[in-house]
Amino acid sequence: MGLEASLEIPDALALAAAVKSGAEHLAKLGSTDTVDGRRATALGDLARTQLTLGFDENDAETSPVATGSSAPATQVVLHAHLSADAITHHDLTTAGTGQELVGRIEQASQRLLSVEQIRAWCGRPDVAVVVKPVIDLRERLECRGYEPTEKIREHVIVRDGTCVFPWCGRNARRCDLDHVVAYDHDHPEQGGRTSTDNLAALCRRHHRLKTHGRWRYEMTDPGVFTWTSPLGYTYLRDHTGSRPLGRAWPDRGTANPPDL
Repeated sequence: MGLEASLEIPDALALAAAVKSGAEHLAKLGSTDTVDGRRATALGDLARTQLTLGFDENDAETSPVATGSSAPATQVVLHAHLSADAITHHDLTTAGTGQELVGRIEQASQRLLSVEQIRAWCGRPDVAVVVKPVIDLRERLECRGYEPTEKIREHVIVRDGTCVFPWCGRNARRCDLDHVVAYDHDHPEQGGRTSTDNLAALCRRHHRLKTHGRWRYEMTDPGVFTWTSPLGYTYLRDHTGSRPLGRAWPDRGTANPPDL
């Protein structure tokens, strides 16, 4: 039986963490079931445990959330596009400026949320909101050498969100940072720079495909990439997703694009 639900993000993150923890515990106990099977069992265990607790008319008054006695159990990491003061003080707004107060939640597929929603989370005793420094994705950062600095790495990860190969959804935090224009180790001044406008997140599979598989790409704008396959098909990948652009050159013998 399949279940689907729409939850507040802190609740969804807490549920996901509990299911993951339960599945890992089952594996330690010797379960040979698949990961999905162990996750399903863990979710059922959570339901059965909840049913054994019981409810009465005093629950609303004595629950940890109502009394404020619960320690934060869920951590929401917020990449702010607004100041911490704007989150905590209702009198600070951008009314009349044409700007929206928003924050980016990396744990929720880079979803943008309003300041009102974030303020509500800050008032929950079971949620700890961690505000990361504002990152200006329009700023160009560069360093000397092959390895990027932590600031550059964080910039690229937040900008790209996922592997930038067309239709790949692997989290950028689990990806390599690839030099779009290759870095020249023998003559660094002649090769691609270690800079935010020459680095992109690629998962290991697509990093190898780009290096050894004759795929090539370029960054036309920050976070916007145009890919060309070995057979000449081109694809655009940006913050809205991926889409085909057509062929870079005609080929009478091939009617359909290659598999990705």
